[in-house]
Amino acid sequence: MGEPDNYRAKIVLSIAALVLIVSIVLLFLKFSSGPDFKIVFLNVGQGDSALIRFPGGAKMLVDCGPNREVLNKLGEYLPFYDRTIDYLVITHPDTDHYGGCSDVLKRYEVKKIITNGNEKDGDPYWQVWKKYLALEGAEESVVTANYELNDSGAIIKFFSPTSETARTSDNNSSLAFRLTYGTTTVFFTGDIEERAENDILSRYCATTTIVASCDLLESQYLKVAHHGSDSSSGEDFLKAVSPQYAIISVGKNRFGHPSLRVTRKLERVGAEVWRTDEKNDIIIR
Repeated sequence: MGEPDNYRAKIVLSIAALVLIVSIVLLFLKFSSGPDFKIVFLNVGQGDSALIRFPGGAKMLVDCGPNREVLNKLGEYLPFYDRTIDYLVITHPDTDHYGGCSDVLKRYEVKKIITNGNEKDGDPYWQVWKKYLALEGAEESVVTANYELNDSGAIIKFFSPTSETARTSDNNSSLAFRLTYGTTTVFFTGDIEERAENDILSRYCATTTIVASCDLLESQYLKVAHHGSDSSSGEDFLKAVSPQYAIISVGKNRFGHPSLRVTRKLERVGAEVWRTDEKNDIIIR
């Protein structure tokens, strides 16, 4: 009786070992295939976070949501052995945009951090952020309108803030930029309000009574400003960007985000509205 039992045990162990080897090979093939361009708008609740993978393999994280949930989301899209973020962009120091960034610094090696230069000294989260920022030793850059970044053919052009808009409100100091790769164009807005939107229109678009189009702003995809708040998404700005798809990063909240008025304006310019609280993570390739 002992010998057949040993034989069966060996067969079971051999099958288990084979399954393990096949699983490891499949996992390796999944993550070692050549890098490709991809943007994932992460469902981090009431906040903003997006992961960009450039065609050369570099990774950019735009905002980190309100808390450490961003780590769970990054774990779904980055292999366990990849602990590097090449660029971390913090559009502005509101907690729902940078609250999870300290956790990102603790888990990942971040090479370059891009901000608008604003500080939030009275915020205890900001003190934690500053602590881990000092420990990280990453290259820090403060950028404003007209700054450009090019990574393996993907071009990011910043349209905001300017010295004028930055003085009007924390939201209007948000970094706003357009990403172009091939025929794909995506406009990221942070939390800019109509004041900053109008400033962008006056600087980069032909002056007309009603802005019908603007080549520098026009984008297939629009990350809707301020979670769909009424304070943002002016009609002229939406017409200028003319998005086919409008992405609203939003979760359960007490602010009424997104505003029904804003979603209707988006529909009137022909945009299909995608919400992270309804569709979960939203992927653009």
